[in-house]
Amino acid sequence: MKHVFSTIIVSGIMLLVLMGCSRPTDEPQKTEDELFAATTTAEANLAGLPTDVPVHPNAEQLKFAASNTSISYIVTGDLDTLVAYYRSELETQGWEKRGNSPESPIGDALTLLRVKPDKNISVTIQGIPESDQVRVLITLILK
Repeated sequence: MKHVFSTIIVSGIMLLVLMGCSRPTDEPQKTEDELFAATTTAEANLAGLPTDVPVHPNAEQLKFAASNTSISYIVTGDLDTLVAYYRSELETQGWEKRGNSPESPIGDALTLLRVKPDKNISVTIQGIPESDQVRVLITLILK
């Protein structure tokens, strides 16, 4: 079990680093219909999440993968404020801290690991350099 959580932490941090290092693309602007479809899909994905998975109310650029068990998004705020928000929300939703899992920042990122009898959750919060935003990656693992 310890190996699974270590793998989740390392994978989450690597994914966030890779996403943060990616170059902007020269994609054409989306049409209103494409934006509406993307918004509708994001809303449907959010509605399909378990109610105990906290997604910040000001989340932007939501991306869902792996049957909605991996969610990433950007939110305005600083790392400490967002970490406090997720600690509080996870506790409110009944998630328990996993044993002695470390919660020390690595660079400008921190991962929170929580458990319930039927699932585990990993929430990685990473500051975006030269920005007032952070990137959040939530991974839900069903047992």
